[in-house]
Amino acid sequence: MLMPMFGFVFALLVVGGLGTLVAVGDPQNARLAPYVGFVSLFAGLGALSLSITLGFIGEFVVRSETVSGLGFFAGYILGGLGGATFGFYRAIRRRHRIESEAHE
Repeated sequence: MLMPMFGFVFALLVVGGLGTLVAVGDPQNARLAPYVGFVSLFAGLGALSLSITLGFIGEFVVRSETVSGLGFFAGYILGGLGGATFGFYRAIRRRHRIESEAHE
């Protein structure tokens, strides 16, 4: 159960990293790359960091495997949603910057 979750996070990181490179490297031809890249990258980073952090807090601070598992699962969901929201915000700003540079 744990390996597919981490596989999904690492797939998000790879797709997001490549999409971000395309969005930054070729802004004139990349229309949807900022949205795919930034959202995927930050969703993966948020899910990975928050799930590991809450899992460690539940395991070592509270000393309960149940709290650790619930914290890991909650961190996976909340970190993914929060990271995707932040990535979408960054993608909107990047897209606006690409459009304003094209008009100048």
